[in-house]
Amino acid sequence: MNMSDPGAGPPPGFGPPPGFGPPPGFGPPPGFGRTPIIPETPPAPKRSSMGVVIAAVVAVVALIAVGVVVATRGSDKGATLGQGTTPASTGDTAGAAGDPTNQPVTVDGDVLPRLPESGGDPAVGTKAPVLHGYDAAGAPITIDAAADGPYMVVFLAHWCPHCNREIPRLIQWMQDGGVPAQLKIIAVATAVSPSAPNYPPADWLVAKEWPWPAMIDESTGDGTAGVAAAAYGATGWPFFVIVGADGKVKDRTSGEVEISDLQLIVDTALAS
Repeated sequence: MNMSDPGAGPPPGFGPPPGFGPPPGFGPPPGFGRTPIIPETPPAPKRSSMGVVIAAVVAVVALIAVGVVVATRGSDKGATLGQGTTPASTGDTAGAAGDPTNQPVTVDGDVLPRLPESGGDPAVGTKAPVLHGYDAAGAPITIDAAADGPYMVVFLAHWCPHCNREIPRLIQWMQDGGVPAQLKIIAVATAVSPSAPNYPPADWLVAKEWPWPAMIDESTGDGTAGVAAAAYGATGWPFFVIVGADGKVKDRTSGEVEISDLQLIVDTALAS
């Protein structure tokens, strides 16, 4: 046989024995060498366990925040002392040294009962206690109808969204000439919480351009009603108390109040 003949093949019987070759399953896997299919959009990243925990915490905080706002007009419930309870301070005060977050308060007279959620107000017609305290700079402030005539004290919490919305209304009320000339307005910054927004309260009041005197309440605990607020029976923020020239409570209101409603409340209170 001519081996140079291109058409020649191996002689009969020449070649690998039958069955010779790679064992079954040996070789490239199915689909090897094909162009991979790339999805049109990347798969959503897997959420880590830490992300799940954070989401759960956020959900719980949101539920708590919803539960806080329960008043009809919108107020932050912050008073925790029982009815008729003499408020107790934390004892951690700096007095007239000028602590902008916690000043001592002295209450002269019987404390007022807490404002009930419905029905008549048992404090109306009773003597309001006189409050002696200090502003953020340590200057003394006394809230007393016998010395100053009729007044409206507004208890405010720096972290309260309703208070943040109410202050501009009160300022507008003053600018519109609605505040009676004989009415003195005083703020009491209460329920102070170092971990809450807008701390410290003195800086917050300056930023909000509060135009009237402001007493710093004596703390009874983080974010709870202070000594002055508890003495006036506060149940939420903002909390308004109108006292006549006779020293008697004329009206108490909790929550946001529109100017038209506040004008009616004040005019009626001062006429009684």
